[in-house]
Amino acid sequence: YPKPRRKIVLLGPHDRYNFGDLIFTSVVAKLLVSRAGFSPDDLLFGGVVTVDMTKYGGYKILSMKQIQSLSQEDTDQGPYDIIYLGGEALGCDFNCAVGMLPDERMKTEARREKINDCPYLVPKHLLLPPSMPKNDTFQMKNYAVINSMGGTPCNGCKKAIETADYIAFRDKNPLFPDSAVMMKELYPNKISEAAEEVLQDLFPGGVNTRQKIIAVQHRDIPTEEARLELALALDKVSKEGHATIVFFAAGTAPGHDSLSCYKKVAQMMTEPSIVYEEENMWKSVGLISQAEAVLSTSLHVRIISFLYLRPRLTWCGHEPKHPQFIALWDTDESPRCLESKNETWSVLQRHYGPNPNVTQAATDIAYEKMVKKYLKSFDSWSSLVGWRRYSTRS
Repeated sequence: YPKPRRKIVLLGPHDRYNFGDLIFTSVVAKLLVSRAGFSPDDLLFGGVVTVDMTKYGGYKILSMKQIQSLSQEDTDQGPYDIIYLGGEALGCDFNCAVGMLPDERMKTEARREKINDCPYLVPKHLLLPPSMPKNDTFQMKNYAVINSMGGTPCNGCKKAIETADYIAFRDKNPLFPDSAVMMKELYPNKISEAAEEVLQDLFPGGVNTRQKIIAVQHRDIPTEEARLELALALDKVSKEGHATIVFFAAGTAPGHDSLSCYKKVAQMMTEPSIVYEEENMWKSVGLISQAEAVLSTSLHVRIISFLYLRPRLTWCGHEPKHPQFIALWDTDESPRCLESKNETWSVLQRHYGPNPNVTQAATDIAYEKMVKKYLKSFDSWSSLVGWRRYSTRS
């Protein structure tokens, strides 16, 4: 009689509202069930705290301390395998993770629940029962997978990378696409329903009141001068593009986006704009899918715009992840990083409107390739996880 499959822990910074991190979880959870044959009950979602993220479009997250004791005590489906979901979590140490939590109560809980210096790459051996001899000839291994991560690992996170059984990166070899590229493929109905809700939220007067929209996401802007620069650039974009600017948040963790900042920029503008206050991953994807163009500082806003073949501009700042994505995955003719706000419309206009100079035909081809390439990686690692096997140590 075969024993049941081992449970799988999906670990990442999906314990707070951040667009990309909630996307990775939805992608991997759906693929494990629909493509790799797992039951939803086989999946656990780990973070630094126990928190219900469903209202943000996420999952019910358990702290890794809770998951550790479940894994160690589960004689049927333990010890659990672990998937490090993606993004730049390997550069985030414990203090970084705590700093991203929204309030003191959660920060205190995270400190109490800490089991490892690297919060989102917990080495797999920490899920083994303490009684299990480390050098046993027939040791029941659990598996760890790095799912297309990026960035530079901090010291505390190196152990998990060294002991992972499968590794893929999105910005260096072994090179595979970010898992967010699967969203459109996996959730067409859910996203079009969310998009319809967004349009109803934005234009409550009914279908006849709907206008063309340009979606704008920008990290918090501390100075008045810089806010004014953005307002002037967006006035030009709105006027020339005959569209309403819709500001939205791709993440409200500290250091990310700020709705109050958007309101200040909107007040400085003369052209029509709406600050969309929803904090929900599905609605953000839905909004992007309906926009005439998308302007952002967030990498995952760029990636979702790519999937929906939207004209997309990125104000990159100094982060290497934007130019890396554009060079490695986006098309040759798609816009590079914008250096300044005031060139926004002059770059966008070549890609904008019903008959643009530069169409999205190349994006469509690049998109199909990326989906195939990500699935190749997924099929490799999903065949490793979830099996109970005794392995002879080599």
